[in-house]
Amino acid sequence: MADTPSLLDEVYRIRYQVYCVEHDYEDREKNPDGLERDEYDDHSVHGLLVHPTTNTSMGTVRLVMHKPGTMAGSLPIHKVCEHPSLRNHDFLPIKTTAEFSRFAISKTYRRRVGDGTCALQGDAEEPAFDMRREMPRITLGLITAALRLAFSSGITHVCAVMEPSLLRLLSRFGVHFELLGPQVEYHGWRQPCYAMLHTLMEGVELERYDAWEAITERGRLWPSSLSNSKACSEEAA
Repeated sequence: MADTPSLLDEVYRIRYQVYCVEHDYEDREKNPDGLERDEYDDHSVHGLLVHPTTNTSMGTVRLVMHKPGTMAGSLPIHKVCEHPSLRNHDFLPIKTTAEFSRFAISKTYRRRVGDGTCALQGDAEEPAFDMRREMPRITLGLITAALRLAFSSGITHVCAVMEPSLLRLLSRFGVHFELLGPQVEYHGWRQPCYAMLHTLMEGVELERYDAWEAITERGRLWPSSLSNSKACSEEAA
């Protein structure tokens, strides 16, 4: 969790590189200090992925909560998606729904996250990773960070506006979102989506138990649905 000023500066620095320099999605002039921030950061929690050997920052993700005191949608998705379900508080409860956002991988480690492949890049002194092998692990690391932020924040429902290629990559780890209407144009075509957290985690455990173990620290952070099912079956027998 990026919960200190220095860690948050590192989060914003990576975001500036990805969203202002590499892709020109956000205005550099509005972020003259080289740190990309927006109006959602004050009601968000942030995760930073750090390589354990080199201590270099690999990527970042945030979990945007509804703005305190508001009764209407105040997540980024509400600006780009007009699906009527977003206005249904029983569908996505305001107090326990949050949005995954600013999913960014550092330029050092990033080339083509969409299909999980990339070429080795950067200067000679940078870590010599096998990027085709490492990129899916980095992606799993970031979704792990995002889900752990949700676990610790009491979130029951999550939503996002993602590139379709990222959704496909996440599905390789058993992480499946439900589509929320058609794709929308937002810096390219993006897919609004959502998931009930317990359903999402149940799917990961059933489909990719190895990923579930990594995300939950072998069940320490999230209870196993398989063990509950097993217990019910034994009681029935």
